[in-house]
Amino acid sequence: MEYIARFVAGGLLVCLFALISQVCEPKQFAGLFSAAPSVLLAGLALTLVLRGTPAAVLTAQGAIAGAVGMVGYCLLASRFLRRFPVLPGSVMALLAWFVLAFGSFAIGYLVLHW
Repeated sequence: MEYIARFVAGGLLVCLFALISQVCEPKQFAGLFSAAPSVLLAGLALTLVLRGTPAAVLTAQGAIAGAVGMVGYCLLASRFLRRFPVLPGSVMALLAWFVLAFGSFAIGYLVLHW
């Protein structure tokens, strides 16, 4: 039942964000508003309703940590791919994402649960 609720909520939010992306300029930003925010909001809302606030807090912390890691990945991948072949540069950037995402999650968890 939870998976059906996630499917419906995610689909509705994807449609809502797709409508928002149609209005936004420039159109290159349309992808930002059609996938990640809607899926995160749907999952977060259902987690809050079905599992409560503590689980929703962990989900939000994980999303923030993943975003920190992704920003680091993008910044480093652009540099690594200029200096190294594709596979080693991508692997190094992926390792950086791992360290940044899990490190920022651990720091956030420790700060909030100190």
